[in-house]
Amino acid sequence: MSKDRHDSARPGALAHTGENRWRQVAQQHYQPTQDEELTTTIIYALADAENVSPTALKSPPLYRTFDVESLPPTFFDESGASGSREGPSSVTFRYREYVVAVRSDGWIQVYAPRDSGQAETL
Repeated sequence: MSKDRHDSARPGALAHTGENRWRQVAQQHYQPTQDEELTTTIIYALADAENVSPTALKSPPLYRTFDVESLPPTFFDESGASGSREGPSSVTFRYREYVVAVRSDGWIQVYAPRDSGQAETL
């Protein structure tokens, strides 16, 4: 798993809400051509954000927050080429106090509010 920062591109959903209220706390890269599932990559990114083992993330289960399995066939270019079928895009969802951005180029970015009072406003 990669823990590289990729700050040059922020998810669109954060830009219109005052991007400076959110800070990127973790990032992983998903490769659809590898054996690893997208769900696993997202769990590792969230665990990295919380500084815990991936097995410690139990509540709520990720599948109750977002239908992760719907993304790979429709979102990523599974031929192994760079980018997605329809061009660059991102999908964001909430998990606990975090905003998770899944980008069509494979980057999974986890954002936390800069202060705890902003966790409820996105």
